[in-house]
Amino acid sequence: LHFGRAAERLGMTQPPLSQSIINLERDLGAPLFVRSKRSVRLSPLGEQWLPEVLAALAAVDELPTTARRLRDGRTGLLSLSFVSTADYSVLPDLVSRYSQAFPDVEIRLVEATSDVQIPALAGAERHAGIIIPPHDRALPEPLAYRQLVSEPLVAAAPAAWIEDGRL
Repeated sequence: LHFGRAAERLGMTQPPLSQSIINLERDLGAPLFVRSKRSVRLSPLGEQWLPEVLAALAAVDELPTTARRLRDGRTGLLSLSFVSTADYSVLPDLVSRYSQAFPDVEIRLVEATSDVQIPALAGAERHAGIIIPPHDRALPEPLAYRQLVSEPLVAAAPAAWIEDGRL
């Protein structure tokens, strides 16, 4: 409540600060301060608005931290696509462990076949995917994969087919 000290803290002179406050009060259509020759105090509007202003300033001060948390994947959104077979095997445990490790990350699940997922991942439409890798080619740059499970596949058929070599 001392314009001279406030201007000094802001690294400016008092007249531009006073003019900025007057312009703000004009925009608001109401005074934020009650001024006299000897003192300055907050107006009723200023008193009521102060907590909102302090909260907004605190939020602005937190923006770099929030940006780092978003960049590092500790908050925000994870778009995870998956093949249908993952829904019955690795997906529930994977989502549960990830949610426990990163509780501030919302996980958005999208079921899709591998041939749909790969271009979506390469085009940054999804963050990660659980796919069946193509057997005849490598994943496109910049994608890489880590094997989660190895599922043995067997043929089930009449015993006679297996015995006579049809399978």
